[in-house]
Order: sequence, then C-alpha cells, then structure tokens
Amino acid sequence: MNKQKLISYIRLINTSGIGPVNFKRIQAKYGSIDKALSELSLKRDIYPLKKAEEEILTAEIKHVKIITLEDEEYPYNLKQIEDCPPVLYALGNVELLKNNNMLAVVGSRNASISACRFAKEIASDISKRDIIIVSGMARGIDAAAHTGALMAGGNTIAVLGTGVDVVYPSENQKLYENLAQNGLILSEYPFHTKPQASNFPRRNRIVSGLSKGVLVLEAGIQSGSLITARQALEQGREVYAVPGAPYDGRSSGCNKLLKEGAVLVESARDILENFNFTQEKFEPKQSQKAQIGDLFEYSLDNKQNNSDSAEKRDDYSDFLSLISEQGEDIDDLIRSSGLDSEQVLMKIVELELDGKVIRLPGNKIAKA
Repeated sequence: MNKQKLISYIRLINTSGIGPVNFKRIQAKYGSIDKALSELSLKRDIYPLKKAEEEILTAEIKHVKIITLEDEEYPYNLKQIEDCPPVLYALGNVELLKNNNMLAVVGSRNASISACRFAKEIASDISKRDIIIVSGMARGIDAAAHTGALMAGGNTIAVLGTGVDVVYPSENQKLYENLAQNGLILSEYPFHTKPQASNFPRRNRIVSGLSKGVLVLEAGIQSGSLITARQALEQGREVYAVPGAPYDGRSSGCNKLLKEGAVLVESARDILENFNFTQEKFEPKQSQKAQIGDLFEYSLDNKQNNSDSAEKRDDYSDFLSLISEQGEDIDDLIRSSGLDSEQVLMKIVELELDGKVIRLPGNKIAKA
C-alpha cells in the first residue's frame, strides 16, 4: 500500500467514534477512504494528518510493519471476523501471518505453578506440529504459553492491548524482546498507547480471531479469558478447556465451558486429534452465541472483568496464587516466587496458621 493511502487508513480508524465495524461501513458508503475523510471532516474532528505521518515515521524507525486489510500480509483467519482491525502494527517475523494454523492459549494471570507448567508443556508440544501459539503476553498462563513455544523452537504471536512498543506488564520485558526477535508482536493500537482496562477485551477478539481454536486454562467465571472464549464461540472457533478442581475458583470458568460443550484437554493429543490442519479456506463453525449467554452477563469494559488491568496485589496473595489444590513442590515455589528459601518457609508457616494451606507428603504444599 502506498504511503498516502496508509496515512488515510490510520487517520480514519483513529478518528473518534470510528471503530472497526464502522470503518468498513463508512468505506463502503463513500467508496474510498479519502472521500470518507473529506465528508466526515465537515461534521467532526479527524485524526490529525501530522500524527498519522508520525506513526509511519515511528514504524520505520522501530522496524514495525503496518498492515492494512488490503495488504496480502493481513492474516486470513482474522479477516473473517466482523470486527477485524483495519490496521495492525507488527514487530518481528511477519511471515508467521501466512500460516493459518494458530491456536490461542489463555488463562489466569494469577495461575498456579501446575497450570503454568502445563501451559508451557502443551504449547511446546503443539508448536512442534507447526501450529503457531497465540496469546496476550500477560503474566501467568499467557507468558507460560509463549515461553513454551519459544523453548521448543516453535512459533508464537503476542497480541498486545497497548501500542506495539509498550511492554506490559513490565516484568515481561525479556519475553517481549524474545518475541520481537524470534516470534511476532501485534497490536491494533497506535504507538505509545498505554494500558487501559477497555483495551484488553478488544485485544482478546484478535487473539481468538487469529486462531482456529482457543485453549483455556484456570479461568474464573468473570475473567478476560472467558471473554476470549465467548468471542471464540461467536467467531465459530473451537474452544478447548482444561478441567480443574471444583473448589478452585480459578477453574470455575473452564469447568463451565466443559459443561457447555468445550473439548476437554488433558494433553496435546486431545487438541491435535480435533484440530483443523487445512491451510486453505478455513471455515469457522456456526456461531454458538445463544448457548453461552449466562457466562457473560457483564460489560466487556468493566475493569474488574479485565484480566490484564492493573490492580493492587499484596505479596501474601501473590504467593498464595502460586499454590493449587493438587499441591506444589516447595522447591518449585522458591524458584517461581523469586524469594529465598527462608522467606518462602515463613510465608508457608503464616498460611498454615491462617488455615490457607496444608502440607502434603513429599515436601509439598496445597491449598486447604
């Protein structure tokens, strides 16, 4: 796409009140984006020309590819959803977008060590079959899935709810750098966009839209991961879920999805036997919107439902979140928590006194 047309794309999609669906409608109504901008400028403020030019210059400096709906690099699967983003910012290996075989892996930020280990293992196994792992680079399950794919020499794509140049959360700086070098980072947001609660549910539709299926691990009923699952079903994608203990709130969403017909996953084989490996003409399943209404009776923009929004977290809760009902090895807790052994043992004692954990044979601790 020539520079002038790209500028027009950036100006229209970033004009206030113009979302992805309206973008297409306006383009169809006026016949061209330039004509649309000309007509709309009589009624409202248009995204400034100078800012659009700065976006393109920044992309050149940062080696970011800006991809539009009209470009051949635009991913086929994503283009099939109604609200696909007209503009994507891509940092890294853009060639990955040619592979239609993608699986999204999502789950809790406050995931247990066991769940993170499983996410890492399954992403590793799946990526070895030339299936690209897609996630959102959040802490917990997202980070584990990206890491598993990269460690296996597989391919992975991170979709951000910020500008493609903004690392969030900051603790994933090294992962971000690894993804930029050995994978791909995508965003629909302009450069320098900071994290906002409403951005992440919007981001999730891209995570599922890129993929042929979505695997959910340790997701509560009111979580961003369940938003992704809902969007996957509405987009006609397959939904896979890992079951969890019924008394662990982090698994309540997964268990609910399984009751609603999601594919139960205990190993990579459960996904591979069900996965559609066809590269051409991916046909989504019929939308299942009507079957899952009770799961999502809350606003996508509600901050408490946003799995990536910043929140105050105390060390006590952070540490407890690493522990599952099935039990975790104390040595694993020391490695994962970043604390020294004395600090970990002290926290375990405090949690025992509060009745939050119990000791198991084999130097293990489990939630009570």
